[in-house]
Order: sequence, then C-alpha cells, then structure tokens
Amino acid sequence: MKGMIVMDREMKLNFLLDGMVSKYKKTKQPLLLNKIIGLKFKSIRLKKNITAEAVVQDNSSVLSSTHSLYKFELGATTVKKLFALSKYYKTSVDDIIKQLN
Repeated sequence: MKGMIVMDREMKLNFLLDGMVSKYKKTKQPLLLNKIIGLKFKSIRLKKNITAEAVVQDNSSVLSSTHSLYKFELGATTVKKLFALSKYYKTSVDDIIKQLN
C-alpha cells in the first residue's frame, strides 16, 4: 500500500469533470453540457458537505426526492431546478457556463 493514492468522491468527480469539459470544448454536445452542469452542482454540494436529503428537504418545491436530485446531478436538468439549486448553493449559472468556454 506504500505510495498508493487514495481518492475520495470529490477528487474522482473532479477528474471526471475535467475530462468531460475537455471533450465538450471539442464537440459542444448539448447532452454532455447537461451532464457537466449536473456534476458541477454535485461537486458544489460535496464541497459544502451538504447531504442530498438536506438539499431535497430545503428545496421540496422543485425536488420530490433524493432520486430527483441524483437524476439532476446526472444530467437530467430542468431550468426550474437549475435556478432553484443555483440560488440554494449561492452560485451563478453564468459562472458555471463561463468555465466551459
């Protein structure tokens, strides 16, 4: 085990995002953009150490269950959820999109 790197969920997610962003910059595929946006929000949630259950409870008007949050984080984005979660996480949708250009 000497010299072995242990990756946590956040580190794995960042590697995945880096690869997806690189691919998106070359292809500009809309479905890939949705997945990147969902994963960016998941990354924010993990960095802030907020459970999925807490997010759903605090945003019950747009999220019916943890499953609906997980679907969003996998790329099933809707405008309503996008803006509700950006307000909840105190982040700008514009900032997320700017990182992709």
